[in-house]
Amino acid sequence: MLTAVVGDWTETLELAERFRIGWERTGQLPRRGFDTTLSAAAMVCGLRGDDVSREWWLDVSARTRALPRLAGEGGAGPAIGYRNMFDAVLHLHRGQADLAVATVVRPPDQLDDWRSAVWRQWYAALWAEAAVMADRPDQVERLASARRITAGNPVAASIVDRAQAVANGALTSLPSVAAALAAAGCRYQQARTLVLAGGDHQTSGERILAAIGATPMA
Repeated sequence: MLTAVVGDWTETLELAERFRIGWERTGQLPRRGFDTTLSAAAMVCGLRGDDVSREWWLDVSARTRALPRLAGEGGAGPAIGYRNMFDAVLHLHRGQADLAVATVVRPPDQLDDWRSAVWRQWYAALWAEAAVMADRPDQVERLASARRITAGNPVAASIVDRAQAVANGALTSLPSVAAALAAAGCRYQQARTLVLAGGDHQTSGERILAAIGATPMA
């Protein structure tokens, strides 16, 4: 999961393959507690343009959640937050801003389930960025809310900074945002920021994307 969000995708897929082998050797039985990591693997496959593998991981995720719910666990299905967040990253990469908005439609302040709250800061950042990229009328309010929620998280806060810069047309500030993301060790988000900055920065960002195996940003 960590390698997926920072951009160390070769390791992500190596770890995912180890899970696949173990899961198949144990008879592909349902297993609770893996949905977050499987969703992360699916995101990486999508960002690399491998939709067949992405669908495979999403299917495995659904199958590992096939056990009956225990008392007090809440409703069936994944908690809103991490799955939506991973899908939003992919939609934004592909230029599908409206789809990203539809994916992270729930306000982040409402993510109070313990499984979802872990991802609230990242979710809030992408919720705001999706609104900016889709030119939603509520983008100003979303940016303000996301800035409050992401305070103290260097990556999520930088994503909000990037979205704010795009909303304001201040693309010259994006290289400094990319530098902050690089310092936080988040190569994918660094690359995305550089591509959005345009010019020579875009070329540098595209090189990073190619190095980590991502398809070109739409």
